[in-house]
Amino acid sequence: MDQLKKLGALCRQHYEKMILIVVLILLAGAVWMLYQASQEENEKVREMARAYQEKKGKPITPVSLDAFEAAMKMATNPPVLKYSGQHNLFNPVKWQQYRGQTIQKITTNSQVGASAMEVVSIDPLQLTIAFDKAALFGSEVTGYRTVVTNEQATHFRLKRIPQFIAINANTVPTFSTNTQVFVLTEVKGPPEEPTELVATLKDFNDEKISFAPNKPYIRTVGFEAELKYPPSGKVYPRLRKDSPIDIEGEPHKVVDITADRVVLSDDSNGKRYTIELTAAP
Repeated sequence: MDQLKKLGALCRQHYEKMILIVVLILLAGAVWMLYQASQEENEKVREMARAYQEKKGKPITPVSLDAFEAAMKMATNPPVLKYSGQHNLFNPVKWQQYRGQTIQKITTNSQVGASAMEVVSIDPLQLTIAFDKAALFGSEVTGYRTVVTNEQATHFRLKRIPQFIAINANTVPTFSTNTQVFVLTEVKGPPEEPTELVATLKDFNDEKISFAPNKPYIRTVGFEAELKYPPSGKVYPRLRKDSPIDIEGEPHKVVDITADRVVLSDDSNGKRYTIELTAAP
């Protein structure tokens, strides 16, 4: 008992030191545990690194450079720029629509304007000189009555001209030259019933012609055409040489018409367009 009492007294005297010793022991134990734990974590990290190094997987596919190489090739060999033809750099696309029709994309000059015109028909304009009858005074022939028809004339009075050719009463009969279209030079056959009349035309360098009863002289002196504009369906009838014509608000003029074509001229620049008459299928 005495020993226990002494030990208790000793503890009471040095209890601070004993508490400090216990704390130091606990701290040393904690440091050792932390050290062991850090060693274990380091080992795990080393194992993880070894596992990644030794792991075998599918190799990475190399990056394709085809697109890059194609771009480089295009950059070093650029295509030649074309400033004509069907492109929109300097020739913007035009869209056009007419009443009752669907909208149309205009890609060529032949779709609109004078180039798109079509010939519907071309009819000849004729100059006709026909014998009517001999003029008699009693039994004497005083002259000849004829009828001149000129389809090319624009004034109605000039379209049909009754022309009388008087006979001058001389030893050798001569004919009056005071006529509009032709001058009669000779009458063949009986004077009251001639078989042929010979004349010269005043407007055609005195060209020599002939006509007879029931056999008129006929000459084509011009043409009259009818055109159509397919984009709008507009029809231009009774066109003759020098006739004005409006196409899409642009003034044009007919400068020539033959039996199979019509030639138009653009008033703004003088450019000409030849429109052929297509044969019916």
